[in-house]
Amino acid sequence: MNRLIFLIITFIILPLGLSAQNQTETKSLMERVSKKLQSYTTVKAEFSFTLSNPEEKINDTHEGSLILNGPKYRLAIMGILAMCNGEALWTVNEELKEVNIVDPEQNEMFNPKSIFTLYEKNFRYEPVTAAGDKVTIDMFPTGKDETYSKIRMDILKSKDQIDKVIYYSNDGNQYIIKIKTLSPNLPTDEKMFTFDAKQFPGVKVFDLR
Repeated sequence: MNRLIFLIITFIILPLGLSAQNQTETKSLMERVSKKLQSYTTVKAEFSFTLSNPEEKINDTHEGSLILNGPKYRLAIMGILAMCNGEALWTVNEELKEVNIVDPEQNEMFNPKSIFTLYEKNFRYEPVTAAGDKVTIDMFPTGKDETYSKIRMDILKSKDQIDKVIYYSNDGNQYIIKIKTLSPNLPTDEKMFTFDAKQFPGVKVFDLR
């Protein structure tokens, strides 16, 4: 679940860091998407998350939502609610009646700042298709020790917005994020990024910091 949180947030804000090594047209499109995302004070996204493995005949889809406000976020997916206020990350499993607390600064996986800057490294970009309003781009990591072979991104040109991202893991799994709605600059309540025990009666708290 921790890796899932990391992947979802990274996918939705993926273009925030761009390599200078890119074809001019593709780079220009990615930079427009990046600039637009960075202009928002907050972002709310409704999405579907699919774990697919064609060889193992796995295709499992779940609905989710994400609210981002700088280093703060609130993510709901697969029965898990994750809340981060920039200083602590709470992951609540209501079915198990448990909540774990970790320090975002202790591990890149839980560090919102690291998530936002993770992709400020070189990729090799290759345009795949361009049909109507949709452009598909493959991003190949230049590092040798990555856990994935490529990331495929669909972008809507008219909105300068991500439509879908597929992460091709080296273990044969494909992690697919399909963004259904993306709403910028909505007002947020600071309380939504912090765990309140009163809202989850009977939940056991494990402080792992």
